[in-house]
Amino acid sequence: MTDEIIVPAAEGRLRGTRDGQALRFLGVPYAQAPAAAGRFAAPVPHGRWDGTRDALAYGATSPQPDRGVTLIPEPVIAGDNELNLNVFTPDLGPAGLPVLVWIHGGGFFGGGSASPWYRGVPFARDGVVLVSINYRLGAEGFLEVPGAPVNRAVRDWVRALEWVQENIAAFGGDPARVTIAGQSAGGGACATLLGVPAARGLFRGAVCMSGGAALTQTASGVRVVTAQMARHLGIADLNRAALEELPAETILAAQEAVTAAGMGALDGQQHDSEAVIGLLGGATRLPWAPWTDGDVVTEEPLQAAASPRHSSISLLAGATAHEFNMAWMTAGWITADMVAEGLAKAGVPAWAAGSYLDRAGQQPCVALGQALTDRRFRVPAQQLTAAKAAAGGAAYAYDFRWAASGGLLPGLAFHCLDVPFAFDALGEPGVREAAGPTPPASLAADMHGAWVRFATHGDPGWERYETGKRPVMIFAEPSAVDDDPLAMERAAWASCPLGRKSRVSRSPRS
Repeated sequence: MTDEIIVPAAEGRLRGTRDGQALRFLGVPYAQAPAAAGRFAAPVPHGRWDGTRDALAYGATSPQPDRGVTLIPEPVIAGDNELNLNVFTPDLGPAGLPVLVWIHGGGFFGGGSASPWYRGVPFARDGVVLVSINYRLGAEGFLEVPGAPVNRAVRDWVRALEWVQENIAAFGGDPARVTIAGQSAGGGACATLLGVPAARGLFRGAVCMSGGAALTQTASGVRVVTAQMARHLGIADLNRAALEELPAETILAAQEAVTAAGMGALDGQQHDSEAVIGLLGGATRLPWAPWTDGDVVTEEPLQAAASPRHSSISLLAGATAHEFNMAWMTAGWITADMVAEGLAKAGVPAWAAGSYLDRAGQQPCVALGQALTDRRFRVPAQQLTAAKAAAGGAAYAYDFRWAASGGLLPGLAFHCLDVPFAFDALGEPGVREAAGPTPPASLAADMHGAWVRFATHGDPGWERYETGKRPVMIFAEPSAVDDDPLAMERAAWASCPLGRKSRVSRSPRS
């Protein structure tokens, strides 16, 4: 990688380099550094620079502890401006190529765009410009305090999309052919952007992987988090001016305490039926997440998807078959009666509760894990797709079911396992540790190919999801389309709408 590549961006010249079949530009600022503009301010467009700016190394991630090994390898990079992005392109100039903008996951409090699993070379190889972004996480991105604009991270996403509109043509992309995509919290970000007026016209398609309408906050949940932060910081009158004066490390420590308190795992909970009832009946509420504030975000994801005025935006949504089942596999204290009672109080019909227990081979902890995966990930993806289809929009559904015989969690299609297949990144660090020594290249070709087709044409290659007929692509070995394969799961949770409760919690990694 010795070739020097220069691009004249709107703010000034950028120096990139060649990366296999791609031209790569890393750490490009799309807004001013929050340290200068205000950590709790709205993003401000970056000014021009003189000369040529190096874009040869990944930029800073949002402040976060280095948690070591997570499901996706995501290095934490220090620096003063996390509002940066990366571009991988096969060509420069007037190529007019489709663009995929990737928003990383991590529960809205962790993660970054520098993961080797997010390397955009395969997309560039297949004629798609890949843009991956960083944004403010945790308190800096989402904490509501007097004097600060709300949903600052959402504003960061919009600012990054504006940068794409202003600059992507110089990198060979077509600003009229932009698709947003993300996994887990990133998928939740894409679902949220459907209901953001400032984002209208900035993208034409959205891919929501393992994160959609359920991964949001509520107004009451936001107030709870604000009160928790004030208590941990020891500030009765929490406001922007007070926060801006605090060291970033102090805010991060309080943020971590709030995050730990909001974990939706069994640790610290009673091991009884009330714990199971709370898990099955409570909505997934991440402590740090976008919420419908009426200004930046004006519609909930399901409401936005169901609106005919957004029908021009194509949608691809799905999840893995066993997202967080592993969190409950060793919870031997759970009984079948607890699961049955919890499902009944959540509104799940008795026949569906029986089906969960039968499918689990009468292992209550397995049944609970599957019910939670369906309630929090698989069914919300179906609901989002159905809402889009009912509004007359192009909607497509998938379910990732391949599970390795070896690797991190044999026999499970767990959270994040689909990402290296979507990116055709099977040779990247950490993939074989997660997916076993021989992850199938044919499955990567199937899934990555679908993502390329969706970014290029707005159609991944199978029939649209409709309310009368529900074709779902099952990514497995082999992959195939099945008609309404999640009928039981949809019916099970039909009477338990998203957001019925506002309990603040989180999954191990979202």
